[in-house]
Amino acid sequence: MPTLLQRMMERRLKLLHRSKTVKGFTLIELLIYIGLLSLFLTAATTSTWDIILGSVKSAVQQEVQENLRYAAHRLQFEIRNANSINASSDFDVNFASDPSAILSLSAPSPNNPTEFRIVDNVLQVKRGGGGWGALTSNAVEVTNLIFTDLSDSASENAKFIITIRYENPGGRSQWEKEETFEGAAQLR
Repeated sequence: MPTLLQRMMERRLKLLHRSKTVKGFTLIELLIYIGLLSLFLTAATTSTWDIILGSVKSAVQQEVQENLRYAAHRLQFEIRNANSINASSDFDVNFASDPSAILSLSAPSPNNPTEFRIVDNVLQVKRGGGGWGALTSNAVEVTNLIFTDLSDSASENAKFIITIRYENPGGRSQWEKEETFEGAAQLR
């Protein structure tokens, strides 16, 4: 049976042993923790960039599609509502590369004449005695607009091909978008 002195010595040794035990992480545990944290942060950063770039790409596509849809609708509307195509109109010419090219339509008063042109890659319309107004935004450029006269002895028809591209000054691939629309309309 241990004596009182021996028991006291054992307690003292246990206390000493406990106080020298270091509480914390080993080097291996710390390296594993840092590795897992790095993986998580890399995945989170990559996902965030994918979301941001996807949002930018979506906005670019929407801008091009909205401008193309509006320009095509307006061209068809004005051609359908015109009385005739004026002889001064330019056909089979790319309006984007020839700033002097104009499509002139004889329209009901007070919109006579209704004219279309491209200046600085922006599609413009002028109705009657009013000034030129932009049909496309400055965020896009009209790179192609060709009118073709499809008229015959029975009716006057005009076909058009329009191409709109996103203005991409930075040259970034996610900001590249171009769409073409081909339409035709019969004058009333």
